[in-house]
Amino acid sequence: MKKSLLLQFIKGETGKDQEKEILEWIKSSPDNEAYFHNLHNLWVSANICDKPATKQELEQIRLMTTKKEGSSPFRKYLPYAAIFLLTISVLLNLYLAGDKMESKAEDVLTEVKLQDLPEGLKHEMYTENGVKARITLPDSSVVWLNSGSRIVFPDRFTGNIREVHFSGEAFFEVRPDPSKPMVISTNKNFDIEVLGTTFNIKSYDNDREARTTLYSGSVNIISKNTKDPRLSDRLVTTLKPFETCTIGMDNKPVLSKPGNITDHTAWKEGRIIFDSTPISEVIKILERWHGVNFVVKDKVINNYSITAKFNTESIVQIMEMIKYCSLVDYTIDSTTVFLSGRKI
Repeated sequence: MKKSLLLQFIKGETGKDQEKEILEWIKSSPDNEAYFHNLHNLWVSANICDKPATKQELEQIRLMTTKKEGSSPFRKYLPYAAIFLLTISVLLNLYLAGDKMESKAEDVLTEVKLQDLPEGLKHEMYTENGVKARITLPDSSVVWLNSGSRIVFPDRFTGNIREVHFSGEAFFEVRPDPSKPMVISTNKNFDIEVLGTTFNIKSYDNDREARTTLYSGSVNIISKNTKDPRLSDRLVTTLKPFETCTIGMDNKPVLSKPGNITDHTAWKEGRIIFDSTPISEVIKILERWHGVNFVVKDKVINNYSITAKFNTESIVQIMEMIKYCSLVDYTIDSTTVFLSGRKI
């Protein structure tokens, strides 16, 4: 299938016969479906519009998604044609924003949780190392994703909560809705309950601890107690603005008021700040930001820490600065950085 024809379909410029041919091609193999998904997502990313859809556009989407198709096997692909009338969010194949939308799927969604939804009714976005993204959720909440982060959310939020699954690092601006809190399930043993607020969460798989920093509003950190069976299995910690909650391997939340709270969101402005940061943490951050691999040749390097600030520097420039202000030397081979110690 030609890429140009797929792009015409994505932009809604194909006829019925071509549409049928393309849908059959998509359905013919998982590879074809994956290719179409990727092409579609790239097109949406490049043509994002910050303005909400008009009533006329929403009505067009409603007509397309409620058109009688009987038991056609291509019905599940119709949202791909509709989404391009409403490109306000990356990876939202079907954004049902109107309160007057009528869909049989809504009745099903109110009775199941996010992890139980069919693949076509939830969306997953992953930012590769070296990549960052900004997305808009179905309730108009905005999320900035740092490199190496993953978020999963449904086509639309129904029921009593707005459920999201997340791992990595992100800055959330959650739209207030007292009747429907947002619950963010993390890859660690805790959830975040939000009504409407701004906060930063850092919860990478390969980090020993997770951190949530609140900037406005209020959030509840609901951690699971796995150490003492005599206590409740849910520990609720409420954060106030400019407080940070850190959860380590013992799942015990620790509150603090760091003086450098703005440093926690420096990544959002494209800045890297190391403040007596262990070299092991420096390596993980640079791997995520620049998509390179590190190999430590001298174990003594693991005892070092780095204090420095970077903005738009390349990995070579960063390593030159680290070499200049520490006892760390380096060589680069393709996408691998080899670290070694050097003598004074």
